[in-house]
Amino acid sequence: MPKKKDYKKIIGFWLLVFLVGGLAGVFFSRAFLPWLTSFSPFNKVAWLYNVNEATTIINKTEKIYVSEDTAYQEAINKIGNAVVAVRVEKTGRIAIENSGFILTSDGLIATANFSLAKDAKILVLRDNQEYEAQLVKQDATNDIALIKITANNLPIADFGDSQNLSLGKRVVLVGASKIGEAFSKFTNIGIIKTFSPEISFSFSESSLADGAALGNIEGKVLGLVLTNKQGSIKLVGEDKIRELMK
Repeated sequence: MPKKKDYKKIIGFWLLVFLVGGLAGVFFSRAFLPWLTSFSPFNKVAWLYNVNEATTIINKTEKIYVSEDTAYQEAINKIGNAVVAVRVEKTGRIAIENSGFILTSDGLIATANFSLAKDAKILVLRDNQEYEAQLVKQDATNDIALIKITANNLPIADFGDSQNLSLGKRVVLVGASKIGEAFSKFTNIGIIKTFSPEISFSFSESSLADGAALGNIEGKVLGLVLTNKQGSIKLVGEDKIRELMK
């Protein structure tokens, strides 16, 4: 008859092995190796030295610091790719210059609605190329409008979240205008100054900024800018533009 195995003794044996092995490992790393590195040439071996210092290097990490100027420049460039100048011409009246920004790669553009009568001629300038635009939709309540040019493969605005803003958040305004026959971009930077009675900013702008894009430091567009006679800026959030696009 085969002898019955004593599992308690087997388990006890292996527990003893692990316990002794663990103690030996601690002794080896905390006592023997430090003692060993006190002699040449072992004190020149890098991994032994690290053990002696009780330091385990798992993975080297590197911190990358981006300056504020660099962050602003990257945001301006990103938003600026989608910015256009808008010129509204009415019969017998002085043409009105606004800004706008591209929403879809086939030419849908958001701009201010102040001067967009249905009989007005709307011109869009981008990179010194001029297009005639058609009025698509108007939101008189929020003073924004959608216009459309015939073009393809255009860079578009990348929307952020206008509902997730905080006091002191850094923002970037990017607009464009037609100066003579030339296309010219302009920018302004600042912070959110207050939320009461409505959101306001630490900088002002001219009427050329009507329809310009206001974005965050990541280059995501938070909405469209409108100005008053004093140059104060009003933000129409990206959520209103999304609704108009439906």
